[in-house]
Amino acid sequence: MGFKVNTRDFDRFVASYKRNLDRAIPKALNRSAEKAVETIVDRTSRGVGLLGGFKRYSRDYADYRKEKGRGTKPDLNFSGRMLSNLGVERVNNTKVKVAFSRKEEENKAKQVGKKRPFIGVRPQEIKFITDAFRRQFERNL
Repeated sequence: MGFKVNTRDFDRFVASYKRNLDRAIPKALNRSAEKAVETIVDRTSRGVGLLGGFKRYSRDYADYRKEKGRGTKPDLNFSGRMLSNLGVERVNNTKVKVAFSRKEEENKAKQVGKKRPFIGVRPQEIKFITDAFRRQFERNL
């Protein structure tokens, strides 16, 4: 009992699989980073940071926000520019980073993050991001 393997067909299959893999990984990385951004923005809009609920705004700042027609619940959103500027930047085929595209918004986020840390992923959010990677990877493979 035996079997024959057509090595030319096998080599073509492996080459095709490798090309698909080379295309699938960057797309899946990008999707998982987009999911991380969505997670950060959603969590922040609910008033929750990396360490739990955000510290309350000072009385003066809460009054100022109320005057301007904004809510007093900390959600780090006054004009909407800071969080909407958070995006995905491709470093290479195997690496992406979540970053601000404008330096002004990055500096604002650093300042805000000192009192109310929000940039990052909480342990319970990792599953959503890895699931996004897996689904996109399987779809493109």
